[in-house]
Amino acid sequence: MNHWIRLFALLLISVLIAGCGSAPPAATPTEAPAAPAPTATDTPAAAAPTRTPEALASAPTSTPAAPTADEPPPLRIVTSFQIDSLNPIDDGFWMPEFGVGELMMQFRADGQHYPWLLESIDQIDDTTWELRLREGITFQNGAPLTADVLAALINRQMELSSSAQSNFAAGTSAEATGDLVVTLDTVEPNTGVIPALADEAVFPVYDVATVEAAGENYDQLIGAGIYTGPYSVVSLDDQEMVLERYENYWQGRPALPGVSVRFVTDPQARILAVQNDEADIALYPPTAAKPVVDAQEGIYFNYGTPSTGGFRMVLNIQEPPFNDMAVRQAIIRAINYDELANDVMDGVFGVATGYYPPFFPFAVKNQATDVATAQQLLDEAGWTPGADGVRAKDGTPLEVVLLIYPQQPDLVPISEAIQAQLAELGFAVEIRSVDNINDALTSADEPWDAGLVSAGSVTFGGAPEPVLRRYFATGGDRNYADYSNPRIDALTKELSQTFDPQRRQEILTELQRMKIEEEPYQFFVNFHTGRVIVNERYRDYQPGFALYHVSYQTRPTE
Repeated sequence: MNHWIRLFALLLISVLIAGCGSAPPAATPTEAPAAPAPTATDTPAAAAPTRTPEALASAPTSTPAAPTADEPPPLRIVTSFQIDSLNPIDDGFWMPEFGVGELMMQFRADGQHYPWLLESIDQIDDTTWELRLREGITFQNGAPLTADVLAALINRQMELSSSAQSNFAAGTSAEATGDLVVTLDTVEPNTGVIPALADEAVFPVYDVATVEAAGENYDQLIGAGIYTGPYSVVSLDDQEMVLERYENYWQGRPALPGVSVRFVTDPQARILAVQNDEADIALYPPTAAKPVVDAQEGIYFNYGTPSTGGFRMVLNIQEPPFNDMAVRQAIIRAINYDELANDVMDGVFGVATGYYPPFFPFAVKNQATDVATAQQLLDEAGWTPGADGVRAKDGTPLEVVLLIYPQQPDLVPISEAIQAQLAELGFAVEIRSVDNINDALTSADEPWDAGLVSAGSVTFGGAPEPVLRRYFATGGDRNYADYSNPRIDALTKELSQTFDPQRRQEILTELQRMKIEEEPYQFFVNFHTGRVIVNERYRDYQPGFALYHVSYQTRPTE
């Protein structure tokens, strides 16, 4: 559950993808995202030509190596989420975030996908993909990353990982067809292949032989160097993960001697750790901390990295008042999105202008505040104001129970602002906090009319199709109010099998028109941005896109 809260709260972007390319630009010295080193041609996967139309190393010491006179000290990070083990099936998704693991592809803030551990990817036909590895990549234990190893990894993930199984049809398999070439058979057309290769939960690349030799004794993997990233795990307990520089990293010598990642649930304690010089970077700070941090010297609230998600409002369309389409169309126009982002959230959040953030190439800006039209819709539908200002229709008051949850403290001021905005139109909104928002929205025992959920508009790797299937398709596991529209079901299925960019644009445009303009049911009230609190040493550090907190070039500000 922690994984999905993080993924859909903070990040993820999709593009119309078809082929192969070379690496993206290298990160700047204080930039968080990990990236392959630049090459002579700097082309994202989406833009390059395609063939379609479209043995364990000795365990190091348990603390990072001490810095030399000419290098910085180890980086100290505090985070709210605990890493339980090095089991790559259940916990492998953490590793790319802290510079330990890497993926075949990388999804970057320009909305494009780039080869990472791959040199290129070619689509041979609707179900066949050729994956070519870069030369000279080794795991931290010295074992080479070959096509045989990569094929075994893909097949193992397909057998054991629910994330891989949810992204690919049963029977999907990989075979080494060259020393560095793997042929992937997806069984049926799958437009989400490249985003899945960039998804930290699907195919985190690890040394399969070492992992299988350890069995279920995952402590044996500490110090075993099973990943390819710039930093390897040398210790892990319930309080901290300690990393050490991998000297033979394929992109060059990592900038830091090591990294420590401490698990601190209390957000105030994380802020104090930075303030007291016990940490350099605090992840996931509440937005309410910004004015406090801004008033202090030597610590900084840095934000602005785009995210693919935000707080999603879900409407219960099976019960009054939102079984009335006019009320649904009114509420989406009644909310002041600019006020939520810039006044309530102090400019830290992005303004919701549609279902997808505006940096998506297919995003349609069709969501805006229009109070006059909202009033007209309610008036024409027979919702008339009472003496107390609350509208009613046929004896039913326009009352709304809005659910939030304490794991997202930003929801308190946001929900209160929405409550005040809607009151001006005659809504009476009661805010309730529940321990588990997903359980509450799917429980027959919890009365609700609307809920705010931190979620993504696409997957972590940038694919829109799986999110559409979960939230809008009939029977989806996040289709909280049993919404069903045969046209949306058909378009979602077609999108999942359509590679032609023009047709994909047409489908996505129609879907956005239906979801926002015609049949509002779930929509975003804001878009998140990445945010961190840092000390003077890392004052220029910016939050990493897609949760890439550490790269081989991450270092203090000079």
